Amino acid sequence: MRVLLAAILMAFGAAQAAAETFALGKYGKFELYPVGDWKIQVEDVGDLKVTFTPKTAGVNAVAQMTIAAGGADEFPTLEKLQAEIVSVGERMIAGGQFVESSPKLKMFYPKQGFGSYFVLTDPRLVGKEPVPGDFKTVTVGMIRASDKIVIRVQILSDGETTDGFQQLAGMVEGMELTAK
Repeated sequence: MRVLLAAILMAFGAAQAAAETFALGKYGKFELYPVGDWKIQVEDVGDLKVTFTPKTAGVNAVAQMTIAAGGADEFPTLEKLQAEIVSVGERMIAGGQFVESSPKLKMFYPKQGFGSYFVLTDPRLVGKEPVPGDFKTVTVGMIRASDKIVIRVQILSDGETTDGFQQLAGMVEGMELTAK
């Protein structure tokens, strides 16, 4: 039994060591636990811009998260956050580039806060084989992690059922906010 417990604790420690940490100044830090084989690039542009690109050939997905800390609490409720997301989706659909006629909201289930997203489909690629770098769907969403932290998410992939999308969405939902 002790050997099993030691193995579990060592595995947990290895998983913890693999976390990517993003400092948010006086607002704390985020820890991201990578799933799959992704290159993660972080750029401070006032907000933190985190870009995910696959290291593995055959994974046709990329993502970008923008973590804004310290602003006004514009989305204190799920309803206000979802209204903003719907507004973004309607503007995107108005351009006539997607199959959908309205954004269908889905839920993010983050460890802290709440969030939603929608997925839009490129009509040129429906029913066709995936082409590297040409994505069938765009996913746009937001997470309100706290009253001071909002995360905007964009995932380009070949759909919600692909491994690339599942890994990226899992990393977004699995992020942990640690207050200072």
